[in-house]
Amino acid sequence: MTQAAIRSRYAFAVAILAAVYVVAARAGLMMDAVGGFATLVWPPSGLALAALLIFGRRLWPGILIGAFAANLLTGAPVLVALGIAAGNTLEAVLAVYALRQIPGFDASLGRVRDAVALIIVAAVLSTTVAATIGVTSLYFAGIVSLPQYAETWRAWWLGDLIGALLLAPVLLVWASPPRHLGSPKRLLEASALGVSVIATSMLIFGTAPGQDAVMFPYAYMVFPLLIWAALRFEQRGAVSTAFIVSVIAVTGTAMGRGPFARPVLHESLFVLQTFIGVAAATFLVMGASISERRRAENEMRAAHRQAAEANAAKAEFLAVMSHELRTPLNAISGYVDLLSLGVDGPLTNKQRTALARIQLNERHLLALIDDVLSFVKIEAGRLELTIETVLVDDVLATLEALVRPVLLRKELSFSCNPCDDGLLVRADPEKLRQILLNFLANAMKFTAPGGSVSVGAEGRGGFVRIWVSDTGIGIPSDQISRVFEPFFQVEQGPTRRYPGIGLGLAISRDLSHAMGGEVRLESTVGVGTTISVLLPAG
Repeated sequence: MTQAAIRSRYAFAVAILAAVYVVAARAGLMMDAVGGFATLVWPPSGLALAALLIFGRRLWPGILIGAFAANLLTGAPVLVALGIAAGNTLEAVLAVYALRQIPGFDASLGRVRDAVALIIVAAVLSTTVAATIGVTSLYFAGIVSLPQYAETWRAWWLGDLIGALLLAPVLLVWASPPRHLGSPKRLLEASALGVSVIATSMLIFGTAPGQDAVMFPYAYMVFPLLIWAALRFEQRGAVSTAFIVSVIAVTGTAMGRGPFARPVLHESLFVLQTFIGVAAATFLVMGASISERRRAENEMRAAHRQAAEANAAKAEFLAVMSHELRTPLNAISGYVDLLSLGVDGPLTNKQRTALARIQLNERHLLALIDDVLSFVKIEAGRLELTIETVLVDDVLATLEALVRPVLLRKELSFSCNPCDDGLLVRADPEKLRQILLNFLANAMKFTAPGGSVSVGAEGRGGFVRIWVSDTGIGIPSDQISRVFEPFFQVEQGPTRRYPGIGLGLAISRDLSHAMGGEVRLESTVGVGTTISVLLPAG
């Protein structure tokens, strides 16, 4: 695009803004302006603010030209019109500059901090600039006397404030792209809301005036509709509904109808605009709060989906890798068994010792792979359980034989505390045994040679408690809550003393939950640990 074309487009945009500003200003000045120029209904303040926020501050000449022309048409002297135009332009430019200095300010007003910034900076503070410069210009021109200064300033400021609170948010919010397209059901609800807002507003502000004490409470009938709009349609619904109510309210009040009608239009508009200003600010913040919460909820759901997808990919990867690792392990185990049988000739004692070490490490690695597979199945929700009534004494009686090689190697003593011969528990026998073997594996791992490990069971209400106790190193109190996290180990780093991948307790906890029970752990550093599983009694 050539420079001439760019300049032409810029001039056209300035001209359009100036023309729209004049139309809006003339409409506002028809509303019983104080001193002929300070009106309580001033849409141009919102128009100017939104235009500079959306298209940039470079369009400020459009505001200057429009304000100057509008005041000239109203009968202001040239210098007065120029002073008022300068004040109106400076108000919008300063407001936009201040808002842009706020880190992360978003003109779509979808966050509470953005809405509050607009209310405080643009609606409350920057409007004092135009009111002060404008009324001072009128005073020095002799149009407004000193006794009229405060009343004129108040009307000017309130009119600009309402324009910034009502028109600017509507333009800003609708200029931003919607986050989601409306479904037919949502469009139907929006239509019902629109009809309700228009009908209720016309009923309230189109009724012949009565006594203030009787009529004033009716104005609050629009609040449920504003709440509906904010809750269901967030910021876009809140600002649009507030704007529609305001237009109907100003029109009805100007016609001498509604709860705010007074003998003098200026007094009527002052009471009305005070009410509308409070309501507009309140529901602007409410709409922003709901929009912010919905956005956070959507982001949380998206993050949850991503985490679920990543977790599924992780589980699939672990399952595949575990399966692939089992294949060569099975081959290693088979060849070791063949060599141990002397298929390829007799073995020396040194060779048998080497094969025994190979078998030990093969079983250890196979146990780790089994842990990973169990964890994957639980994570994927593919855990299959066969719940039946199990005799606890039978389960405990099988444990010592399964862990005896480790007990002998570490010179640990093992004891099984006697329990009631008829003690029954509702559980999957294999999963219960897996839980107890995980408990025992941890107990033997963290107990020094010469220590002791014991198991036992007891009835407790409607549950059965089966426990494993050791005289090991214990767990620091600040780490107990984390030991059930997958892959967590108290000792971290490559120089840790104890092997393992940190899945045993996580699997045991999940298995117990799946069978309607829970796992509890008590530990004292330097004394030992007692871990137990509680399951429903049979």
